[in-house]
This record gives sequence, C-alpha cells and structure tokens, in this order.
Amino acid sequence: MAQLSDNDFDIFGLPCQFELDGAALSAAYLKLQNQTHPDRFANGSAQEKRLAVQWATRINEGYKRLQNPVERAIYWCELQGENPRGQQSNLPQALLMQQMEWREQLEELGDQADLEDLIDEVLAEKKRCLSAIATCIDQQQDAKAATQTAQALLFIDKFLIELNKKLEQMEDAS
Repeated sequence: MAQLSDNDFDIFGLPCQFELDGAALSAAYLKLQNQTHPDRFANGSAQEKRLAVQWATRINEGYKRLQNPVERAIYWCELQGENPRGQQSNLPQALLMQQMEWREQLEELGDQADLEDLIDEVLAEKKRCLSAIATCIDQQQDAKAATQTAQALLFIDKFLIELNKKLEQMEDAS
C-alpha cells in the first residue's frame, strides 16, 4: 500500500508524467476512496479513524491536483525541485512582451467582440503552452523549461479570470 508521504502519481499508480489517462486516474481515485473512506472505519480505533481521514484528504487533494493540467504540471516541476509559483524573474522576454501587449489590448478594448477576440487569443496561447509543457515533461524531462511554461500558464489562467470578469460586466451592462 502507498504511504501518505508518497507523491500523487505513486499513490494513484500512474506514471510521473504530464499526459495522463483520465479514465485510469478516475478509476484509481474511486478505488482508493472505497478502500480508505472514513465511513469504512466508523467502528475502528481512534487511530484508524484519524488515519482514514488523513487518507481521504490526501486522496482528494492529489486527485484535484492531477486532474487539473496546470496544477499537474506545477506539481511535476515541484517534484523535480523547481518552484513555478516562486519568483518569476526568469520568464522569457517574449512572454513578458506578450503579457504587456495583452494588457494594452485590454485597456484599449472597443467592445465585447474585441474582448471575445482577446479571450480567444489567450485561450489559443494556453493550448499552445499545454502542448509545449507536455513535450518538456514527457519527452525531454526538462524541468527548467517546464517551469517557465508553467509560470506562463499561471499568468494565462489569472489573466483569463480577469478577462471573463470583464466579459460578465459587459454582458450585465448590455
């Protein structure tokens, strides 16, 4: 049996890589939940109950992390000793320029159609980054490059939240 301290990939019996079989992840999650759910230990000792709660929490957190491609990439980088959520001073110049351009576009929006076009452009870049990070992790095992791409994905996700809020505001105003 896996240990609480094992990494998520090991706990779920999956290869430590970016591309995962979603069905295998879900099946492993359900199996683990069935084995460790606290209700199964209702008549157990206090230690067994506490351990069941710890396992249920650990399994839920791991599943949530592996299910989300950006979080899975960040987690893989962390396993390699990198910190994508840390200081982002190492971002490529091209990404920094792209961020500035998108910010300028956001400030100069003419209408809802312009905003939707910007959202489409950012989503396309997210898709490109997800493909790039899959290559960095699964084919090249390049933690540094994966970390830079993960940092770009973090910015993109944050910016998409901002763009979608702006879209909601425009829709509510019309």
